[in-house]
Amino acid sequence: MKSMMFAAAVMLCITLLSSRAHAGGDYFKVYLNNKLIIEQHVWEPLKLQQLQLGKANADDELTFHYSHCGKLGSNRKIAVQDAKGKVIREWKFADAPGSKQSGMVITVKELLALQQRDLRFFYTATELPKGQLVGSFHVGSQTTSQVTAPAAQRQRLAALLPERNTFALL
Repeated sequence: MKSMMFAAAVMLCITLLSSRAHAGGDYFKVYLNNKLIIEQHVWEPLKLQQLQLGKANADDELTFHYSHCGKLGSNRKIAVQDAKGKVIREWKFADAPGSKQSGMVITVKELLALQQRDLRFFYTATELPKGQLVGSFHVGSQTTSQVTAPAAQRQRLAALLPERNTFALL
């Protein structure tokens, strides 16, 4: 009788743990001129969107926010990769202990100066050394709009994601 009760308790624990809600966890947001364009928990399926940026947006700013379970990371960096996965630029951001100001600002003018058409943005920090894809942007268009990343690009990006963050790309 005791072994049956123990087995039932173990099964109940397994069931509860396997179906628990994903509260908290790492979370990121991306803004274009204070307008939210991407908002995502890292455990959610990656909703990659492509943003068209051009000369008309040269004075605009992209602001990246990343939260490690409600805390800011240390030694924060945003690296930009080209379509072949080569890092072409990296920005380092100051630590802000105890601060709620986590914004990491990159100007569109800086992106235009890279003279690359398709850019992928990866966030890294001491707490996330392998990095996390936080955006994909097309540079060179005259308009600004959001579209779903093409299937071929989604497959390339899926191959580049760290093993711990295997997402279905939409």
